[in-house]
Amino acid sequence: MTGLVLKFPWIGIVFSLLVLAFLLVPDQSWMLAYVDQNLLDSLNDINVRILVFILLVAAYAFDYFRFRKSGRDYNERIKNQKEQIDELFRSRNALQNKVHKYSGHADKLKLFISEKLLENIEYDEKFLHFKNIASEVRHNGIISYDKVVSVLNDVLDQEIDPDLRKQYQDALDSMMYLWDLLDLSTTDNIAMYIANKLYECEEIYYRQVLDNHEAPPFRPIFPVRNAVLKAISVFIETAELGEKLALETTGPVQYDDKQYRIRLEEPGSFLGNENYIVLVMENLINNALFYAGKRGYANKYARLSISLAREEGDAVIRVFNPGPEIPGEARDKIYQLGYSTKRSKGHQGKGLGLYFVKEIVKGYEGTINYQNIHTGANTYIIRVECETRPVVNEIIETRLNEQGKIKVKKEDGELDNESICVIEDRIKSIEVSDQIGKSTHVFNELDQGGKSNLLDPEHEDRPAWMMEVDMKLTTTTISFKPLNTTGVEFTLRIPTAESRLDSEYHLSDRLEDEGTDQTEKALL
Repeated sequence: MTGLVLKFPWIGIVFSLLVLAFLLVPDQSWMLAYVDQNLLDSLNDINVRILVFILLVAAYAFDYFRFRKSGRDYNERIKNQKEQIDELFRSRNALQNKVHKYSGHADKLKLFISEKLLENIEYDEKFLHFKNIASEVRHNGIISYDKVVSVLNDVLDQEIDPDLRKQYQDALDSMMYLWDLLDLSTTDNIAMYIANKLYECEEIYYRQVLDNHEAPPFRPIFPVRNAVLKAISVFIETAELGEKLALETTGPVQYDDKQYRIRLEEPGSFLGNENYIVLVMENLINNALFYAGKRGYANKYARLSISLAREEGDAVIRVFNPGPEIPGEARDKIYQLGYSTKRSKGHQGKGLGLYFVKEIVKGYEGTINYQNIHTGANTYIIRVECETRPVVNEIIETRLNEQGKIKVKKEDGELDNESICVIEDRIKSIEVSDQIGKSTHVFNELDQGGKSNLLDPEHEDRPAWMMEVDMKLTTTTISFKPLNTTGVEFTLRIPTAESRLDSEYHLSDRLEDEGTDQTEKALL
């Protein structure tokens, strides 16, 4: 585009030349009839004429430069308009490219949604097919089931070898467990089905308590500890656990090995069928074992932890499995039917385990929650008592690096895997305190002629640090290393049969419900 050309002001120039010509004409006598002589004399003065000429030239120059400046302004405006037009064309092209790009994304999204719908439809069809098969098996197998159970019970009523008795009893328990699974698999609403069973058992239990029946033909309750032990024994076959499982008396159970840490107290009894709790525990332990061995999360210091305790009238079961955390987008999905986070080579989760767990816990009027566990930044104070030298104090800070791994922060700000301290003396004891947990632990049983490995005693199943003490004749080397422990802890809180008889327990529930209703009304 060419620049704007302004026309030269010829009219003003011609008028100026006429004035100049008038002033420069020698004979002006003809003007006396129109103009006074004094004015003519003034005009004919050479100085006046020069001044008028200079003024006209100046006016012309002013006009000329003014129009030149105006022309430059117009050219600048046209240039800006051209740039704006070019920018509009570029924006239009960019919008067209975005339209093509997002249309492609929309097609991919449609394809993804359609695939997911087909997958869900296929899953629903498979699940319905599974329910139909289970129903058919249950319907057609009830006669065979009764025969097998009757034969096993007849054998158990006889005097037989204890080892053989145990085999028959295990077979009978397995048959009962399978039948209970078929029951749950064929029902439309697992939680409601279990709740109805509990109400029936609750009525029988109340009558037994009121009538003081010590040995009723049908026991509507079962010890929670035994149900949890039965589930654990499927995965851990040791003589120690076998003895614990065979015990009929109440009491705590403790078991430790390289993979498991088990702490079971006696919280009381549950109403209903023992196999429901066995199914819950088997699913949670199965999940824990699957994730504990995943590559990148293996930790020889972290162990699968199972604990059972009584808290405020409820039985509280906690299962911690080391491994990956549950992502935030899966928080509201992990209990849904068909949803599974097990997506690995050679393994495709069915999404049934946690669904069954959630439904069973709901039927027991309990709650289930989970918490992601990850070793975080902390500050540790290590106090070392020496044999001859003064007490040595070390402050160790741990921080997370960009990959989310816990490291030791050095004095120069760099991050390292461990902190090493060399003391020119032998030591008596080591005291470790952390600022976040506000806990202090003293270690005074150290190997005086070799190495001592110390683990964080605050969380024995998921220690946050380890320390190696190498004591020699005149020196002691202390190595402190933070441990990257990640995992998930599931917490189940279920009311016991005893708590259902406690009027204060139900009163507190009612007050909590009223408080919740009032809060919801206030929010509305």
